[in-house]
Amino acid sequence: MKRRIFIHKLALSLSAIAGLIAGISFLRQFYPPSFVRKKKIKIGDPNLYPVDTYTYLDKYDLYIYRDYESVRAVSAVCTHLGCILEKTTEGFECPCHGSKYNDRGEVLSGPAPTDLKWYMLQKANDGRLVVDMSRIVDAEYRYSIG
Repeated sequence: MKRRIFIHKLALSLSAIAGLIAGISFLRQFYPPSFVRKKKIKIGDPNLYPVDTYTYLDKYDLYIYRDYESVRAVSAVCTHLGCILEKTTEGFECPCHGSKYNDRGEVLSGPAPTDLKWYMLQKANDGRLVVDMSRIVDAEYRYSIG
C-alpha cells in the first residue's frame, strides 16, 4: 500500500471516530443521567439526622431532610446534566450551570428541564429507614417517624 493511500485511510478513520464521539457528546446533553446505583438504600435510624436540616449522603447522591415528625429523601442530582447540587438558604443550586430549585425541588431558574425527584421511605425489618429509589413520590410526601 502506498503511503498516500495509507495516510488518507487513516485520516478518514480518525475523522469518523472523532465525529462519532462528538455526536454522542452532543446527544448526551439531552439525556441527563438517571441511573440508580441501588434500588433500596438503608439510611439508618432517623435520629442520626439533625432536625430541620438537609443532610447530604454523598455515597448515594441524596439529601435527607428531617423535621420533628417526619423524614423525606430528595435527589441531589441536577436534572440538567447530572451535577451534584449544593444546598442554599433558598433551596438547591447547581454549581455547574446555575440551575436553581426551591426547597420543594421545583425548578426556579436555569437550564434544568424538570423538578427534583423525591423518593419513598420505608422502615426495614431491623427498624432502619430505607429509601426506595424505584418509587418516586410527590414533594409533599413525608415518612412519619412518630
